[in-house]
Amino acid sequence: MKKKVKKRILIGTIAALACAAVTLVSAAVMTSVRSSAADTLDETPDDAVEAFIGSFVVDEEAPDSAMPLEEELQPQIQEIIDDIKARCGGEWSVYLYVPSTGDTLSMNPKQLQAASVIKLFVMGSVYEEYDELVRHYEYDDVPGLIESMITISDNEAADILVTMLGRGDSAEGLKKVNAFCKEKGFENTKMGRLMGQNDEINDNITTAEDSAKFLAMALAGELPHSKDMIGYLKAQDRTLKIPDGVPTNVQTANKTGELEDVQNDSAIIFASKPYILSVMADGVGDYQPPIDAIKDISTVTYNYIAPKLAHKE
Repeated sequence: MKKKVKKRILIGTIAALACAAVTLVSAAVMTSVRSSAADTLDETPDDAVEAFIGSFVVDEEAPDSAMPLEEELQPQIQEIIDDIKARCGGEWSVYLYVPSTGDTLSMNPKQLQAASVIKLFVMGSVYEEYDELVRHYEYDDVPGLIESMITISDNEAADILVTMLGRGDSAEGLKKVNAFCKEKGFENTKMGRLMGQNDEINDNITTAEDSAKFLAMALAGELPHSKDMIGYLKAQDRTLKIPDGVPTNVQTANKTGELEDVQNDSAIIFASKPYILSVMADGVGDYQPPIDAIKDISTVTYNYIAPKLAHKE
């Protein structure tokens, strides 16, 4: 195990040095991509966002609704990924879902370290037992802990909620989260440890698709307290990845995750009609360039998707 860790640190150090050497060269290009976001599109007001939740049904009968995502959008995203991998390495995964048309795009659908994105599934598990939990514990504690866990990504709040799920036993709480994931169809997601623990064997893992699917189910009102969940996600304090890649007048609801070598984000983007984008990067060799790459992926996705959704209204 020690040799494995040392090897990983060495690889990460080499990748970081390579990444740093070319970051300044690519910064101007990244800024240019992000600044091209379609700022002229109308913003989505709060009442419209509220109306979206629970209102979407995939229209499988409309053959003209399909967007050629693999032919037109995927190459743009792949170019960004190829560039950042050449500089900073890592395993990258992207999943895009457009609820109003049923269009999807999946790129490298692998299980990767979830980091704090696992808190989506903790939140879902807590809301499954919400009424019982608020009877067992103080009412103010449960919603307050959920808010802290999501809006400021508080690890301690997450661990307390998991322990509450297990009625004081964190191991049982982890089982509850995993049972929730299995029941809801998040087959590639597992919570193996508390946020405050280090365990390379039993880590927290998910996929870009599972996190996007969670957000899609909340948007469709298919999870208990879906509106409350999206309300907390809209109040997210960490918005430097996917939300930062769309115009400032466009609302988002997102959950980030980051570790020393991980940068994740999963978000609902409330364009004229919402779409869901999830990006995961595991084993990256630097901090800021992968964040910038996620912004770039968000921008090219918005510039492609948003005008088409506006045109379909």
